[in-house]
Amino acid sequence: MQSTSEALFQQLTDDELEALREQTASSHRPDLASGVWFDTLVSDSAAEVITAGWKAGDHKRLLLSLPVDWDALCQDDRSWGSQLHGWKFMDKPMQEFIRSGDRTYLQWCLDRAVSWSERYSDQDTANEIVWYNMALGQRSLRLAGLIYLGAKNGMTGPELRSLLAAVDRHRTELALDTSFNPRTNHGYFVAIGQTVLGAALDAVQQMRELAQEGRERLAVMVRTQFLPDGGHSEHSPEYHRMLMRSFQLAVDNGLIKDADFTGRLRKAADLLGWMIQPSGCLVPMGDTPNVNMVDGTHPLTLSPQTNFLMSGGKDGQACTAELGLFPDSGYAFVRSPQPDSGEKLCASSYVAFSAAFHGRAHKHADDLNFVWYDRGQEILVEGGRYGYGAQLPADSPLRADGYYYADPFRRFVESTPAHNTVTANGRNHDRRRAPVGSGLGMCEQADGKFFLRGRMDHSDWTHRRTIELEPGIGLTVIDDVQSTDAAKRDFQVWFNVAGALGLCNVPQGDQEELSWTSPAGDWKVTLLTESGNALPFPVRESEEPLRGWRSVQDGSREGVWSVRLEAQHTRHHVFRNVFRFQAT
Repeated sequence: MQSTSEALFQQLTDDELEALREQTASSHRPDLASGVWFDTLVSDSAAEVITAGWKAGDHKRLLLSLPVDWDALCQDDRSWGSQLHGWKFMDKPMQEFIRSGDRTYLQWCLDRAVSWSERYSDQDTANEIVWYNMALGQRSLRLAGLIYLGAKNGMTGPELRSLLAAVDRHRTELALDTSFNPRTNHGYFVAIGQTVLGAALDAVQQMRELAQEGRERLAVMVRTQFLPDGGHSEHSPEYHRMLMRSFQLAVDNGLIKDADFTGRLRKAADLLGWMIQPSGCLVPMGDTPNVNMVDGTHPLTLSPQTNFLMSGGKDGQACTAELGLFPDSGYAFVRSPQPDSGEKLCASSYVAFSAAFHGRAHKHADDLNFVWYDRGQEILVEGGRYGYGAQLPADSPLRADGYYYADPFRRFVESTPAHNTVTANGRNHDRRRAPVGSGLGMCEQADGKFFLRGRMDHSDWTHRRTIELEPGIGLTVIDDVQSTDAAKRDFQVWFNVAGALGLCNVPQGDQEELSWTSPAGDWKVTLLTESGNALPFPVRESEEPLRGWRSVQDGSREGVWSVRLEAQHTRHHVFRNVFRFQAT
């Protein structure tokens, strides 16, 4: 609970309060007037949110009728709770208020903000997610917008006084060093939240100081979040998309004035286009759920090529390069042929290759992982995100393996076998080791083929991978694994074949090939191994241990074909695995 000295606004007289309201209402803040900080992308209408309940992802709807028992909601899932206490439920109603001018939607949000403030502004809570840095930063943005729009549209004195009590508590929490973590994207949301909140009430000296500290924190985040080639440093296309959009809003509204960083944002927008699969969805590496990038809900970017893909060819211009390389981030992509119209995206062959370890944030145990899409179909897929849920106890031994979350399926999708890569002795890649940055090697296009290369060191063994793609024909994966100490190891290669493909032969004896048919039955893809090992039968939808699964939407799971190849008791081995298309 904050002290009286921290209560900047609580001692204001009614006349002083009214003067502050008038000053706020007369200020010129295009970002707050347009509601850019109320930006959740959800399909529900504002009326549905109010009457049927707010829905976040695959979670059940929450009917936020007054009185709201804030402490009882979303306790079992940190992600869901962070969205609730970040006030994301306000976004659609506020967007509708700005569009239509119907004050019913503004009042609905004001009533819930007052209810929330009465519960938390000057009282303690055992629910740590309420003042969790991500919720704190995102709520600060919405609190600023609500105060500004409320001041312009008849907010009452008691309502303003309640929201200013919330501002007092936010000032206290935002000032804490523990609230600002510059090593993750959460630091950005704290910095931008306090900048916008402080600037919304800059008639008050202490709020100008809050905004200035936010700008200083933003300057730190500018250099840590996006690498020189435009890639976001947290191994997740979804966080790349989300942070790129948020930083762009900050630049557009004059909160970041840095020419070099604006150049990085342009590169980030180019990279986002390469992250769009032929299906139109973001490639689901790291903590990335299914995000449709071509459904018309996403704002245009600084990249004409990315805009061309997102708009179905209506905006921007087609990309002519078929090989996209981002050496600082550690990404390489192939899209061949590049579509010259919106309808042709799904006809491209596509590979996304990730060769990087920049830090623990959103990093799965997936060094040198890749996905492959060809002939209008996902071929090699990976585990997805699944969601977060409750955290493991601080003393859980599972934390030594890089895990934070308690749900066994969440841990599975983070594990190395849920990705298309290599393990030694069946162990996950160590995410506690020192980050090594990008491991991308020489990548090139020659004679109708694409060659992607990368290397990762794993303390006492090394993995070198080469991917050879011949679009529409097939793909070869060469994995060179070697112990860097004297120990002999069992090395495993993992492939996860899309569950939509039907297994059409069963390995027997020394047989060294597996085949899957397309959903339409017009072709098959065959895996041949030259490793000297027989192909074992693929595993699908195993519960004990978990294997042969992926998650497309948070909380969902579906079966895939998990293939495991092994070379036993060796210091050095080269796996050569060939996928080839054939007519049926």
